Amino acid sequence: MIIVKGKTYYTIVDAAERLGVSAKTIRDYIHKGIIPEPPEIKYGIRTLRHFPLEYIDTAKIHLENFRDSRNEKRRKEMNRPNAVRRS
Repeated sequence: MIIVKGKTYYTIVDAAERLGVSAKTIRDYIHKGIIPEPPEIKYGIRTLRHFPLEYIDTAKIHLENFRDSRNEKRRKEMNRPNAVRRS
């Protein structure tokens, strides 16, 4: 969490803790389009991604939907006759 001009902004580390994954995983999920791009703020010459609580809640829903669809796909594969089972 960082504070700029008295306003609190959550970092990728804060989002990672709330989502139960690493910061690198969040970057990968954003890159792959699994969760949306976070908003950005200007801080001097820097542009920072910040992760407001509303964004984290939305990202959590996207992540749960992704995991559910992936698990459903695996279940279907396992129930097919003559399916090759992965370990």
